[in-house]
Amino acid sequence: MLRKNILESAKETKKWLKELKWKKIILVGLIYTVFTTLIHQLEAVLSMKYYQMPQYFGVWSKLMMPKAGPPPPEFFITSLIFTFYSGISLALVYYYIKDLLPKLFWKRVFLFADLMVAASFIFFTIPSYLLFNLPYQLILSWFVSSFVILLLTSLTLVKIID
Repeated sequence: MLRKNILESAKETKKWLKELKWKKIILVGLIYTVFTTLIHQLEAVLSMKYYQMPQYFGVWSKLMMPKAGPPPPEFFITSLIFTFYSGISLALVYYYIKDLLPKLFWKRVFLFADLMVAASFIFFTIPSYLLFNLPYQLILSWFVSSFVILLLTSLTLVKIID
C-alpha cells in the first residue's frame, strides 16, 4: 500500500514538473534578483550605522565581513546566486499553489504576498530577533525590505506566470 502511494505521488510530481514553464520561472528568478539586490542595497545604505557598529562585527558571516569594511566581491557573487535560486523557489511555490489563490488579479497578488510575508515573519524575523544579538531596528528594516520585495515579486509572478 505504501509503495503504491509513493508511486502515485511520484507520477503526480512528474506530471506537475512537466507543466512548468521554465523560461517564465527563470525570468521571475532574474527579476527577483534585480528587485532584491536593489532594495537590499538601499536598505543597507539606510541602515549602514548598524552594520558599522563594532559590537555587532561578530554577528556577520566571514563571507560578508571577513574584516571591518565593505563586503568583498565573493559575498556579492554568492548573494546573487542564492538570490536567483530564491526567486526560482518562490516561482515554484507560486506554481504549486496558484490554483488555490483567488482568480482576480489584485486579490491573487496580495494573497500570495501575504502568505510569503507571513512565512518570512514566522520563519525569519521572529527567530532572528530571538537568536541573534542585533538591534531590533535592523531586524525591522530587514522585515520592511522583505515585505516590499515579496509584494513586487508577487506582482511579477501573477503578471508573468498567469
